[in-house]
Amino acid sequence: MLETTAPESRKVLIYLADLTHTGVTVATESFPLNIGLIAAYANKYLGDAISVRLFKYPEKLIAALKERVPDILGCSNYVWNSNLSEWMLGYAKRLGPSVVTIQGGTNYPFSQSGQLEFLRAHPNTDFHVYYEGEAAFLQFLRRYLALRNLSGMKEAPIDGCQFLSPEDGSLVSGPPPDRIKELDEIPSPYVTGLLDEFFDGKLTPMVETTRGCPFTCNFCNAGDRYFNKINMFSLEYIKAELEYIAPRVSAVGVSHLTLADNNFGMYPRDAEICRTIKYMQDKYGWPMGLVATTGKNNHERIIKATEILGSALLVFMSVQSLDPVVLKNIKRDNIKLDHYKQLNAALTQQGRTGHAEVIVPLPGETYETFLSGVEALIEAGASKVTSYTIQLLYGTDYKETEYLRSWGYVSKWRLISYDFGEYEGERIFDVEEVAISHNSITFEDYLNIRGFALATEVAFNNYIFREILDYVEDYGISAIKWLRAVWSRREDFPPDIRLVFDGFIADTKAELFNSEEELRCFYGRPENYEQLVRGEIGGNVIYKHKTLILSHHIVSWLDYITRIAEDIVRDSVADAHELKRAVDEIVEIRRYLQCKLTGIFDSNITTELSEVSFRYDILSWILAGTGRLRDFYRANGVVFSFYFTDEQLLERRDAFQRYGTHLLGLTKILQRIPSHDRLFRSVAHVLV
Repeated sequence: MLETTAPESRKVLIYLADLTHTGVTVATESFPLNIGLIAAYANKYLGDAISVRLFKYPEKLIAALKERVPDILGCSNYVWNSNLSEWMLGYAKRLGPSVVTIQGGTNYPFSQSGQLEFLRAHPNTDFHVYYEGEAAFLQFLRRYLALRNLSGMKEAPIDGCQFLSPEDGSLVSGPPPDRIKELDEIPSPYVTGLLDEFFDGKLTPMVETTRGCPFTCNFCNAGDRYFNKINMFSLEYIKAELEYIAPRVSAVGVSHLTLADNNFGMYPRDAEICRTIKYMQDKYGWPMGLVATTGKNNHERIIKATEILGSALLVFMSVQSLDPVVLKNIKRDNIKLDHYKQLNAALTQQGRTGHAEVIVPLPGETYETFLSGVEALIEAGASKVTSYTIQLLYGTDYKETEYLRSWGYVSKWRLISYDFGEYEGERIFDVEEVAISHNSITFEDYLNIRGFALATEVAFNNYIFREILDYVEDYGISAIKWLRAVWSRREDFPPDIRLVFDGFIADTKAELFNSEEELRCFYGRPENYEQLVRGEIGGNVIYKHKTLILSHHIVSWLDYITRIAEDIVRDSVADAHELKRAVDEIVEIRRYLQCKLTGIFDSNITTELSEVSFRYDILSWILAGTGRLRDFYRANGVVFSFYFTDEQLLERRDAFQRYGTHLLGLTKILQRIPSHDRLFRSVAHVLV
């Protein structure tokens, strides 16, 4: 028989869950740092009175609930697990009706009208924390310990918590607790051992060094004034966490680290954090790569801090738009374009690359201003430009009906990639609301922007075909001119490439639904759900089709893009002899690239392609960074080896084991490895 009530004499049993979907893979593979921090803070003050268990995987939580229903079940509430969390709270209540449930997370409105509507639509959620969670959850627990029943807990407001009044269903809101300024007050969930069970070879550690964001961007819920002050964990705290994590995570073969900060690198002490991470790399071989969002200003400080880690830490600059009218509309102050050029130039000198992120459709943006912005970023030296469709998030203007109406926004619903699964016979889908047009961008514009984004991904981003870019540049042809030619001549795509791009546009349309209910009904049908599991529908459509091109159609794609390079060089060369040499050189580059990209998605390939002969020393030309390829002609030929380094083999093994080798898994590898050139074969000279 299930135990569902707590005698006064025993500890209160609490389950906290930061759930991830597991329909085909672990969708959100980060450690549950959030609930770890909340549990550590609660244990610090109430440890003698409570017993806390943490969960990441829904299957483990379901098994624990079947064995024993806790007194309190708390779940995180993010856009990628909101429906799963609400379902789990309802499942717990069916097993033990006396369980008290609470949620906390960013997928929650800031306005009281929105909060009331949210709680009414989530009947399994008894309480919801708003803003930061540690202090609010502590007040919630103190109320529970004093009363030990749900009805009594709702007799008065609780600091930092909201609920529906039992009498009239109105919103009851406690005052927000003060933010924790000295973050070391929260014991480390790593160092205290709370997160030990999650070193399982599937999850990536996450570390938080600061909280808050000084910027007020209206599309991000961190732009709320509540979060404008920056609070920090001490360097000693961070070092202790990294020392604890490194030997444990390296032992299970996980290669990356995630930094949860909003603006890493902007603060003077971030260089010291980078030095600590570098020490871990030297001592443990971990982390091989870091996922972090770098700051939006103080570019010189960002360069100085991050250069310590070299190519392991990519510099992401989320500019969102370069149009001054749009930036004013979204309350954003971007890095100056001149400073951005300087940043990219400095990164290039260090052998590193800078990545830019843009969002569409932002208010006031047009098709022309968007493309002009992307072109300006590439001309400023960005090695990757990623275009995101704007999410209409709680806590932002984009969830306000009047704001959407004023800009003429049209929104749709789509499944979040990988965020679905079947639990206890019920299929659960987590979704996002996105904008697909407004007053100055039509849906047709949106589709063209998405198509251009795919072309950018498979032709330019990560300097995937750097050798072509460097070659055409020798003829005075910019990267953006070549990329524009690749896209504008899409009518000349080879038949198989045309099918991939046509499929991309079809999938882009098909992933959009008029309502969340319509989406659930569609994917819930058995035949559609099976397609979803197989990765045929419902995934990240850009990365899915990029994966298809790089894995199944790389020969055709190389033929096409090198032909474009040949054509635009032909337009700038008048001499027939010169043209013949250029054609010969492009043929060599194409063969070189094919060798670099052979087998990058084949999990069984570990051997090198040895002793491949060329007439041009392409590797030395690339490394030199100056001179024309003709200057590197070798009459006796040159021999290269194309291979994977030991570090690459470890990273590949980790990726294939964690994500799989099916299309969905390969797509996720592209999403999760920010520098795609780490997938390509390395090249070395062979002495003959």
